Amino acid sequence: GPLGQGFANAVGIAISEAHLAARFNRDGFNLFDSYVYCLAGDGCMMEGVSSEAASLAGHLRLHKLIVFYDDNETTIDGKTDLAFSEDVGARFAAYGWNVLHLSNGDSCDSGLYEKVVREAQSQTERPTIIVMKTTIGAGAGSGVEGTSKVHGGKLPNLETVRQKLLSPDGLRSTGDLVDLQVADLVEEELRAVAADGGDAGSGKVLPKFHVPRKVLSKFRAIGAAGDRKADLWDEKVQLYIRAFRAAEPDLVSDLERRVSGRYLTENWEAKVNEYLHREQKQIYANLRTLSNDFDRNDPEDDSGEPELKKARTTSSGCGSTFKYKAGRVYVAEVLKNFVAMNPAVIGGSADVASSCGGHFPEIQGHFLPPSFSERHKGASYAGRYIHFGVREHACLAILNGICSYSCLVPYSTLFTVFYQYGLPAIRMASISKFPVLYIGSHDSIDVGEDGPTHQPVEVLPQLRAMPNLLVIRPANVEEIVGAFQVFAQMYTEAQLISQYIDPKPLVRRPVFIMTSRGELGLPYRGNTSTAGQDGVWRGAYVIHDCFDDLPNSSVSGGAAHRPHGGLRERPSGPLPDIVLIGSGQDVALVMKTKEILLGWSQTFNDRLRASFTGFPESCANSAPALLKVRIVSMPCWELFDEQDQDYQDSVLCSNFKNILRIFVEKAATKNTGHDRYADLSVLMPSYGLSGKAADVERKLEFTPEYIAAKVWSAWMDRGRILPQAGDAADRGFSTWVSRLGRRA
Repeated sequence: GPLGQGFANAVGIAISEAHLAARFNRDGFNLFDSYVYCLAGDGCMMEGVSSEAASLAGHLRLHKLIVFYDDNETTIDGKTDLAFSEDVGARFAAYGWNVLHLSNGDSCDSGLYEKVVREAQSQTERPTIIVMKTTIGAGAGSGVEGTSKVHGGKLPNLETVRQKLLSPDGLRSTGDLVDLQVADLVEEELRAVAADGGDAGSGKVLPKFHVPRKVLSKFRAIGAAGDRKADLWDEKVQLYIRAFRAAEPDLVSDLERRVSGRYLTENWEAKVNEYLHREQKQIYANLRTLSNDFDRNDPEDDSGEPELKKARTTSSGCGSTFKYKAGRVYVAEVLKNFVAMNPAVIGGSADVASSCGGHFPEIQGHFLPPSFSERHKGASYAGRYIHFGVREHACLAILNGICSYSCLVPYSTLFTVFYQYGLPAIRMASISKFPVLYIGSHDSIDVGEDGPTHQPVEVLPQLRAMPNLLVIRPANVEEIVGAFQVFAQMYTEAQLISQYIDPKPLVRRPVFIMTSRGELGLPYRGNTSTAGQDGVWRGAYVIHDCFDDLPNSSVSGGAAHRPHGGLRERPSGPLPDIVLIGSGQDVALVMKTKEILLGWSQTFNDRLRASFTGFPESCANSAPALLKVRIVSMPCWELFDEQDQDYQDSVLCSNFKNILRIFVEKAATKNTGHDRYADLSVLMPSYGLSGKAADVERKLEFTPEYIAAKVWSAWMDRGRILPQAGDAADRGFSTWVSRLGRRA
């Protein structure tokens, strides 16, 4: 893969081994006791991600990590001295590594490598790098070996090399003692190939793609020995279970779950649903309703202004005295429950956990060398929180290594914009189908005074463009819980997603949950029976329709999710004129926009009716009805795309051309795919601005009033041009009246 990624993966594997050993190993039962070997080259050493990972590995004293550095001083463009002249060994020594040197890395004498590995294993304080001086393409001949010609292309003298290295005469001509021994083996192999009636190159050179019998026998013997070791390990696990079940029942139960492939506990979801119910009870006690019949909404006050019109002043939150928690707070609280109930969950942050809420010291402790415990309470390799420091790229690449190791569920928490530093690692997780949980806070322009450098207006589209990655931007706490349930399913049941063309079936994949710095919640109740917790599974759902079907219960959601079945059917009703679509905080924005549109529609109709005073009754009845507006929350494009066409049409009404669909999203820029779902979109025209969130949103026209004006204008323009059955040219008053509603 991309250079440096494997190096950081190796650090993640070493972290996994150290953690599981500290968690489960007991006297006489070293269940987890393995070394991690990494092969790296000059390019890996130049990459920044390997420097980040090496720095952290040295700090964490991961002594079971052994890196072989193939120092051949050659890259694609030529010798490394064109761009790289540092002393790598000295750099790693400064990181706190044990540095060993192997001057003859071209040797075929396995004893040399066994000796240096034993030396690396002899110390227990530091990871080891073995600097091997090698020749790229060793044996390829003059003018080829040691040059960039060998780096990525076919050897220009391939047949000459075959004659030299795959024939007895060629091997004996080198004078090397090992080559002389190999020559005898090749000669023996040639006789065997000839006896079997095969093509032995006239008895002088081994055939192409030929695996010698002794090599095949040795590798198969190693495989069989590995199988026997695996059986012995399984037996040791059973002995461990019997030995410690009485004294440490929770530990044994945890081990039994993990080795059987069940990384999550059975009751974690019940705990999270209890949390959700408490939050919903408080929210719904303060949440008003909005009727599609404008006259049924809140009565006017003494000023003559409808009460609901006075509630359109903020761009996030309830629009009343009740204040929602920030999206990052809701996510952190759900994550805390998730971590507390599942000992297999391990993760960390690149120095922003205090802002993102991703570290719970009393639950997780700190993944640090035990010697750090005097300075940091809870420091141990058994800790489940990794302090990555300001190393975003290494953080995400290390999580891939942890995910590949088994028995662990990795996560990270960062500002959304900082994930750009590690996008190559997210891409590798998506290619590898590693179910890593990424949590990104500060997801749009409401970040505030930090300004455009911290306002990720293009990160959401970048992530959505990445295959095999689920990107979920929840609109409220219910959708946040649903997002965690979607992620948990990666570890609880196999899902075959048939829409993807891939050599291997897509059954697990990484999940990115993106949320806000500020308040996250809806300004009024939804009027459909679909709870956000359930709607996330479908990717998009109707949260407030153009006709009223209020649920009987004051608290909806919190029930068991339904990943496979359909959501409860909506009663049939009128089709909307307009469908407003949003995700995250923008769902509240379009819900407030609907409220304004209903008010404007009512005011317009009142004035229109007044203008018909004195006209015949048939003319007065021509005034249009109120606008019918549907609100759709679309937290996850990928999940929505995986639904059948009937469900997609039922949500977006995409099979009706005369319905106007508008997508509003201040966390995305134009030309990034919204036209798949909407006729028009209101998106970020550029980067953000520095200032208070409300001021920035006003300046960039992401307030309910601005959005409502744009929607109203689009609707009027659409009404003027949409053809309808029976249309005729304006020839007088009767035709003008018949088309007045459409023009309005």
